[in-house]
Amino acid sequence: MNKPNLPIHEPPTTTLKEISQSVIPRGSCIGEPLIDVQPLIDIVALTLQTAFVTDNVDGYRPASLLLIAKPESGKTTTIDQFDSLPFIHYTQEITVKILVNKILKKVETKETRFILIPDILNCVRKQTYTREPLLQTLKSLVDEGLMKIETPYKEYEYKSRIKAGLVTAITGSQLYADQERYSLYSDLRRMGFLSRLIPFSYEYPLDKLKKIFHYIMSGETENTNIVIPKIRQFKKEKLYEPKERLFIQLKDISRILAGYSDSYGLRVQKNLQKLCYANALLNNRDSVSEDDIDKILHLGNWMNFKFNPL
Repeated sequence: MNKPNLPIHEPPTTTLKEISQSVIPRGSCIGEPLIDVQPLIDIVALTLQTAFVTDNVDGYRPASLLLIAKPESGKTTTIDQFDSLPFIHYTQEITVKILVNKILKKVETKETRFILIPDILNCVRKQTYTREPLLQTLKSLVDEGLMKIETPYKEYEYKSRIKAGLVTAITGSQLYADQERYSLYSDLRRMGFLSRLIPFSYEYPLDKLKKIFHYIMSGETENTNIVIPKIRQFKKEKLYEPKERLFIQLKDISRILAGYSDSYGLRVQKNLQKLCYANALLNNRDSVSEDDIDKILHLGNWMNFKFNPL
């Protein structure tokens, strides 16, 4: 996919201008209508913004996100709002060969910082001998990073650990389906990939479905305006200082998510803190504030596998 060459700016200071935002106007939605789904837009935007933040606890490591909802719930349409960003590799399907030959070279130079896959099912329908290496490679890429990759044909080594974030989506039935003795949820949990992803599950309540059906049938609605935050991009990441007195408020979310992945919740906590840094950066703040914690606590209503109403 050809992407425009957008400018990369110098690291932010307190004198930077206010961020700008774009709005999806009425009647311009492509795909599933995006009506009253601001939390869905916000979690994707904040996850992508983590590509430009860092701290002295975890260093540079973008967060990763898994959207989970029924078909026709705006997952792909939401991801597509960000597919033209220059630091993103957007693909419908990916293999280890493509990852190694085309993507990781750009990840090493940070030209590419995120991989967007609208439907992860396209990548896991493969046979075990191709699926397992792909998931294991992605698992390392989004967390501890890759230093060396060995393939049947060639070895690849990098000067330092290379890392990138992942944003992808799947339906609930596909996540849990046990088709031909395979369940993606069980696979991700078994290999430790689940603890590296922020799950964001949701469903449409009846009043929202009514608005969407009205829009589809009439083309008229008063509530299709969705604000798309403009991701701030820099050559060097913005350094933030952890604030324990604020971050302790996120422990309940970390504890709940740790239960799903049979982990201690340490990775989850670090991911949530990165989202706080990202929200601060989007709002031109040099340090984390209570507002950033409140934002993540609000989005935490859907950071689970409970499919709460959006």
